[in-house]
Amino acid sequence: MESGSLTKMMKPDFTKMTRKELKKYILSHPTDDEAIRELFINRRNPNVQVFPYPNNMPYAEIEAMLKSKLNLDP
Repeated sequence: MESGSLTKMMKPDFTKMTRKELKKYILSHPTDDEAIRELFINRRNPNVQVFPYPNNMPYAEIEAMLKSKLNLDP
């Protein structure tokens, strides 16, 4: 048996972990893409507001828009 297969067999089932357990696991295994994907992709809030990045907008306009959204206008 290959060592990669052994490691994969010993991984916890991320889908059965609580959010708190998953965060703790990721803190001790920061390069585990599978665990990170479970937390930030599979368990993301479906009601989160997404702001697409405007590729053709100058930086100053992006900054002004973000300040406006965060109520940081002078």
